[in-house]
Formats: sequence, C-alpha cells, structure tokens
Amino acid sequence: MELQEPVLVQGIAFVVAALTGVAVGMVTDAYRALAQALRPPRPARHALDVLFVVVLTPIVAAGLLASNWGALRVYPLAALALGFGLYLALGSPLVLPFLCWLAAGVVGALTGLGRLAAWPVKRLRAAAARVIRATRQRRGGPRGGGTEDPAPPIPGSE
Repeated sequence: MELQEPVLVQGIAFVVAALTGVAVGMVTDAYRALAQALRPPRPARHALDVLFVVVLTPIVAAGLLASNWGALRVYPLAALALGFGLYLALGSPLVLPFLCWLAAGVVGALTGLGRLAAWPVKRLRAAAARVIRATRQRRGGPRGGGTEDPAPPIPGSE
C-alpha cells in the first residue's frame, strides 16, 4: 500500500498553485497596461505577445513544480486556473486601470526626459546648420565658388 500525501500538504500545494495563477494574472495585466501605453505597431505587438508567452510558460511551470513537488496531479492545474480566473474577475478590474495610469505616466515621463535630453542636441544642430548656410552664402553657393565671372553672352543671341 502506497503512502498518501496528507491533506494539509495537498492544501498547501493548492494554495501555492492558486497564488501562481494570481501572479500570472497580475503579470498579464502589467503586460496589457504596458502594451496599451506604448502602442507598438501590429507586427511588433504579435512578436511581443509570443515573447510574453515564451517567458511566462517556464515561470508557470516552475510555480506548478514548486507547488506540487514535481508530481503530476490535476488539482494544481485546477488551482492555477481558479486563481487566474478569480484574479481576472475580482482583481483585474481594480488593478488594471491603476497599472494603465501608472504605465502611461512612466512612458510620458520617459518621453519628456528624452525630449529634454534631445533639446540641446537639436539646438546645436540648428546652430551648426546656420553656420554652414552662412559660410555657403559667403562663398557664393553650395559649390563654394563665387569668384568666377559669369559666362559672357553668346553673340547674336539677342
């Protein structure tokens, strides 16, 4: 006769798997908020979705292995689905708007910092362009000439 796991151990495994489902839901919401704030083009969005699944799958597998100590059982999968579903039903409507607001604020702040950092470069570029234009005008055009006399008119063309 084989030894069965105590009910307490199975209960702990169920709770850990359910918390893994909640964590998966939170990570999914964070990804959704970030994707909404960045608004990547469609091909990049599909590539990011695939990358998200590729990164998240080992994390879920590690959570299931940790919750069930490597044994293949159905109840951790059910707990994972239950935790994910309960988070999406109860937690996501509260957390997702906050994460969207936070992601939009962070993206806006980083965009503003980028514009602020680019401002001196734009000013230097504009000043360099003015100097180059002024130098070309003094030399008589874009080729740098200007000292030659124009070609004499062709006789009889008048």
